[in-house]
This record gives sequence, structure tokens and C-alpha cells, in this order.
Amino acid sequence: MSVEEIKKSLAGLSSAEQNEVSAYLFHLRHHTDPNYQAHVSAVLDDKNPAHWLTPEEFEKRLDEK
Repeated sequence: MSVEEIKKSLAGLSSAEQNEVSAYLFHLRHHTDPNYQAHVSAVLDDKNPAHWLTPEEFEKRLDEK
């Protein structure tokens, strides 16, 4: 299957399915990057509530991208 065929197939997916594919591609890009893994681990291990986002702030930041 060519890249063009893949693009055409992706265009036919629902928004939810496209989001799932996008998340999967993000995973593929970063799953072997030790720097990214270290960053994610540090963020997840952060116990300081001052560094945490509320659900509303998370949505706001997500919408800005």
C-alpha cells in the first residue's frame, strides 16, 4: 500500500478513528526515544500539585495546539 493510498483511507475515517490513528502514530514516533520516555516518567512522578493541570486547563491547552 502506498502512502497516497493510506492518506485516502485515513481521510475516509471518522474523527474518532482519525484521533486513534493519530495517537498511534504519536506512540510509534516516541516509544523508542529514551529522552521522551525520561521526560514522561518525570512528569508522571511529579508529586507537586502546583504543577498539575485542572481538566479545564488541560482542555484549554489542548485546544490551543
